[in-house]
Amino acid sequence: MTETTAEDLREDYLARLDEAMRGLPHGVAADIRGGIAEELHGLDASSTAARIAQLGDPVAIAREAQDETPAGPTFVVAAPVPAPDAPRRPTTSTRGFAITAALTLSFGGIVVPVVGWFVGAVLVVLSSLWKTGEKVVAIVVPFSVFLLSVILITTMQGFSSSVESGSSSGTGTPPQVANPLLPAWYDFIWFGVIALGLVLIPASGLWLLWRLRGRAAR
Repeated sequence: MTETTAEDLREDYLARLDEAMRGLPHGVAADIRGGIAEELHGLDASSTAARIAQLGDPVAIAREAQDETPAGPTFVVAAPVPAPDAPRRPTTSTRGFAITAALTLSFGGIVVPVVGWFVGAVLVVLSSLWKTGEKVVAIVVPFSVFLLSVILITTMQGFSSSVESGSSSGTGTPPQVANPLLPAWYDFIWFGVIALGLVLIPASGLWLLWRLRGRAAR
């Protein structure tokens, strides 16, 4: 009768253990098999048989391991990281601001004389949708024309007053008596300057609106 060796007992037990753990995850089964194989290594036949008896049926070992193994892999779903907010454009770079600035430049002086025009000029300067040259044309040109007209009219009016005073003192031709119901010659110039302002200033703002077409916010 052939004597059963420790190697035979060990291999038979490990084979039955592999069969019982076929349903376990590979990593779990490999850890259990490696641990038991290490315990049985180097024992003689009697010690191997005694240790196998202590370990118990491979099916029971596999069942216990199955109970301790999660039913399936656990996935941790990370909360989505919110995308960083896009930097907000400055208000002065929007088309709405530019349109408001142009309209204020055109008609602000009519609603609030003088002050309204200056407010519109400041808004136009702050807007980034127009080039510097366009801002200069829309603001400086109407203002310069108005200022030069006022200086010219004031100069001519002062010259006319000096001529009349010289005539009344006997050093010149006797002055003609002016009809108070009729406007003087410089009154017509004043009316012309006012009419020019009423046309030129709104036209400058409307010109800016025309230049704004097709331009996107920066």
